[in-house]
Amino acid sequence: MKKLFLTLIYVIGMITISFSQSPYKFDYVETYDNDWSGMWYIPAATTGYYTNAFVSSTSSAVIYGTGNGSSAYESDWYSFPNLVVDAAYEYQFKFRLGSYRFTSSAGTKGVDGGDYITVQLSTNGGVSYVNELRVKGMSNAYWNYNTAASYTKTADGTLTIIGPAAGGNRTATGDGYSVIQLNIPAGTSQIAIDIFARVNGAGEEWWMDNFELTRIDNNPLPVELTQFEADGYPQWNVIKWTTASEQNSNYFSLESSTDGENWREITKLPAAGNSTQDIKYSWIDYTQKELTYYRLVQFDYDGKSKTYGPISIDNREKEKRIVKYVNLMGQEINPLTTTGLVIEVYSDGTTSKVIR
Repeated sequence: MKKLFLTLIYVIGMITISFSQSPYKFDYVETYDNDWSGMWYIPAATTGYYTNAFVSSTSSAVIYGTGNGSSAYESDWYSFPNLVVDAAYEYQFKFRLGSYRFTSSAGTKGVDGGDYITVQLSTNGGVSYVNELRVKGMSNAYWNYNTAASYTKTADGTLTIIGPAAGGNRTATGDGYSVIQLNIPAGTSQIAIDIFARVNGAGEEWWMDNFELTRIDNNPLPVELTQFEADGYPQWNVIKWTTASEQNSNYFSLESSTDGENWREITKLPAAGNSTQDIKYSWIDYTQKELTYYRLVQFDYDGKSKTYGPISIDNREKEKRIVKYVNLMGQEINPLTTTGLVIEVYSDGTTSKVIR
């Protein structure tokens, strides 16, 4: 548990936001992964972990300005250790950012153009870092964790700068960026991240919480299925499916069930392997029952699978019932008050002439 360095004197309602993504590594300030914990690089009086606002209970990492009667910048790094990662995957670094105004009673509070946080990425074990993404202030701007504004960048070795368009409360304006994401392309075997933060005046603050590093699976099951349906006939059912593209697709397993819960394989058909054209598949089920469910399981060469369906065919004989009575001119009539020749219209669309 990280120590709370300072108890702020302002009392506010606690802010909580759910964050459901399952990270590969994480630092929620209160708790963190065993080998991936961010810390302020140069502990100082103007940095620490505070409880006025947070995403997950109950602290945030914070840097705030004092000015100290001069224009000198106050800055520090929130630093994460180097990780050796699987280069076959893309990764995403994500955290929450707010600009609150809790630490000072100064008349002008909020972040200005000279106040910013910069996400710095190292892919060589922390030997050198590249400035990838910077969020700047603007004319005493401020916003909280509740804003839905987000920004995502794919790391490319150049600096991207974003920030609010004006000052004041940016929580509802769409440019008070609270969700910051840096995607790191596949091919990277080491990841280290520093967040450089700086402020220079009383009431200027950066609040950060819920740091996550997520591994992204860029290899979804390589089949685009555009059709899966079945047609019922008196003695059999015809099951059809179509793929618009396939990549490393091994085979399809077609399964049937009479209750939608217990399944059995009725056939296994080889797939195309690799294709960028429409391919149509079909199978005739001669063992169909009155009500039959079907589902399709696709397997690739690596053993991964995806299930489609279920769909169903109901071959039970439908109840035939009279839905209305009409005369020879097609006008609906009351059979209780009509005599002579009338036409009965049935629920299946058929008709019959009767004498009443």
